[in-house]
Amino acid sequence: MVKVDVVRRKVTESLHRISRAEAFLAQPAEEFLANEDLKELASFNLFLAIQECIDLASHFVADEDWGPADDAGSAFDVLADHRMIDRDLAEKMRRAVGLRNLIVHGYTTVNHARIQGEYSEGIENLRRFLAAAAERAGI
Repeated sequence: MVKVDVVRRKVTESLHRISRAEAFLAQPAEEFLANEDLKELASFNLFLAIQECIDLASHFVADEDWGPADDAGSAFDVLADHRMIDRDLAEKMRRAVGLRNLIVHGYTTVNHARIQGEYSEGIENLRRFLAAAAERAGI
């Protein structure tokens, strides 16, 4: 069984990071794209929010004895296999893992214009996952 306090802490931290990323990404495109600090802060906070989601997924897989997952992205597939989230959300979370990998391993290849253009949908997917995690944990 999952540890409710761990889920609560990770959901809270991820939501905090999402809010911070949104504040940076909501800037006018010209200002955002011309400002290295804004781009780095947005990317860093997105990275941390996504990492908390990965940690949550792995926590559920391990504590519910559903695993093992082959990698970070497949942890979301395992959650879909057990109907914690739907397949569409699992695929979207896999894409979020891909973004996290780009930020971590290839920062110079991150397309900040694309991130800014798509952040509303991406952040909504993170929030959907966090809501599912909180619901499953009973919080």
